[in-house]
Amino acid sequence: MSERGKLKPLSWLPSLLILLIIAATYYATHYVLVPAYTQRTGYPYLVGYLWGWGANMALIFAVSLIAYRLEGHPTSWPAFSTRYRLGRMRGQDWLWTLAILVVTAGVYFGLSFTARWLAAIPVFAPHPAFPTEFGPDGLAKVVPGQLFGMSLKGQWWVAGVYFVGWLLNILGEEFFYRGWMLPRQEAAFGQYAWLVNGTMFTLQHTMQPWNLLAIWPGALFMAYAVQRRRNTWMGIVQHGLMNLGLFVFVLRGVIG
Repeated sequence: MSERGKLKPLSWLPSLLILLIIAATYYATHYVLVPAYTQRTGYPYLVGYLWGWGANMALIFAVSLIAYRLEGHPTSWPAFSTRYRLGRMRGQDWLWTLAILVVTAGVYFGLSFTARWLAAIPVFAPHPAFPTEFGPDGLAKVVPGQLFGMSLKGQWWVAGVYFVGWLLNILGEEFFYRGWMLPRQEAAFGQYAWLVNGTMFTLQHTMQPWNLLAIWPGALFMAYAVQRRRNTWMGIVQHGLMNLGLFVFVLRGVIG
């Protein structure tokens, strides 16, 4: 029996429910919990952001593993790698990964101007407590050696927490979206599963709603490529490299 035939289809209703839960969790963390923590403690926004974001990433990573176990699979790497399509990266996989990286980065930065358009609409606007670097102007407002209103020099705990969060972010979201979810969506939607998967991945970013138009095309292409090649490592490598820049910035700031 094919892999698709073995898996329970993940149709519209459960897909929508999963999206709402993840998006609501991320949104509540960034729009409610972190601003409240910052206001109550007086700590720089970065402190609350790291703990809130890190907790979200730890949660999605845990969910990606729990979802696997709930399907009744054995606790072994061969079984896990087979179910989550973590096979060997071959030549065409690397070429596709490079294409994903080029397309997602090009589209994201090429459509970055849309962030200001969306941010002008109240429902897409940043929270008043957000630092300017976290808003639609992002990179243009970054100050070397500082992040979210806090000096980074000598703050090694920031680099450590951010690295762990980055790792959990990449593995958790890719395991869950491309490893666990995409094959089951293929069982429900067939060749068009990537449309559902990429759109869901985009809409989970409600904590930065002004970036949705910039994220969407790249997310669709990544989901399409991973579905076509049936290799989740492609998404992990691309996602990791795309998000690595901020960690390098943080590390350089900590080193001073």
